[in-house]
Amino acid sequence: MPDVIVIAIDLETTGLDVASDRVVEIGAIAFDGDGAELGRFEQLLQPERPMGATAIAVSGIRDLDLVDAPLAADVLPDFLAFLERFPDAPLIAHNAAFDAGFLGMELARAGMTIPNRLILDTLALARSALPDLRSHRLDLLIEHYAIPPRPRHRAMGDAETLMDLWFRLGGPDWSDSGRVAYPIHDGSLPVPPPAGWERLDAAAGEHRPVRIAYSGGSRGDAPRLVTPRRFDHRGGIAYLVAVCHLDAVEKSFRLDRIRAYEVVDDPRRAAWPDCSSA
Repeated sequence: MPDVIVIAIDLETTGLDVASDRVVEIGAIAFDGDGAELGRFEQLLQPERPMGATAIAVSGIRDLDLVDAPLAADVLPDFLAFLERFPDAPLIAHNAAFDAGFLGMELARAGMTIPNRLILDTLALARSALPDLRSHRLDLLIEHYAIPPRPRHRAMGDAETLMDLWFRLGGPDWSDSGRVAYPIHDGSLPVPPPAGWERLDAAAGEHRPVRIAYSGGSRGDAPRLVTPRRFDHRGGIAYLVAVCHLDAVEKSFRLDRIRAYEVVDDPRRAAWPDCSSA
């Protein structure tokens, strides 16, 4: 499927706090549905602050490596130009909320317009495709699928690994099940609702009940009736936080386990006594 184009991206940072840490490396690779590479972007950035000790241990990038690197404001226009070469291509990242927030934060700091692009989360897709795997960290997925080893926790090496992972997880045949995508956004603001879940977000704002088909919990695939409250993102997992109508308590439901949902328009239909632990 050469007409399908995808861009795998990865960021390395000085730490995990989007408000105070900075991006130090960008790696991106564009490829088609046959696996042919169409272009790549790789660049170190000067973060204007020291690398965190944990970040050094993970990536191996040291302050000395960044002394002569250009500032983010000088790199980002070239990166956006690279993305615009493939304007309709979806972006993919592992734990996409992290990359979407950090990239958007750097763009906001530089006074640049944040592009209207979505980053599809391969972590959520892996959780949906491999529910019995004990962890869905990239390291374990590399082991599970016997993906060729590349430099880990370096932006281009991880982007290349994501390209392989994309095909292992179904590539062009991905269904909507398990899809969680985040818009690139200013990371200093709350994580926005994942793309495609706007009706649930609207239901939360209107306090309207929703029937969800959910895989997991003590009732297996039994339907639930809930009233959404908000979206949350913890440990690389996106959740719908909602009040369970049966127990009248707030619970968290993983988005990658919600197979379908229906906003209940008729209040009389909201009397379903059907919910279980997420």
